[in-house]
Amino acid sequence: MKVLILTCYWPPSGGSGVQRWLKFVKYLQDFGITPVVYTFDNPDYAIQDESLEKEVPEGVEVIR
Repeated sequence: MKVLILTCYWPPSGGSGVQRWLKFVKYLQDFGITPVVYTFDNPDYAIQDESLEKEVPEGVEVIR
């Protein structure tokens, strides 16, 4: 099963909002659900944390 996640909070965004979606996507796969993330292409974030991009699970489709 696939689920579409619509969010503006996605790496390289930083802060608490991005953590919620990042962890949600990470653990959905444990339940046999394949997340597809739809987010902005070139957003202007107030807080950026490039290191969070390393936490995006491999194989997760991110559409920008």
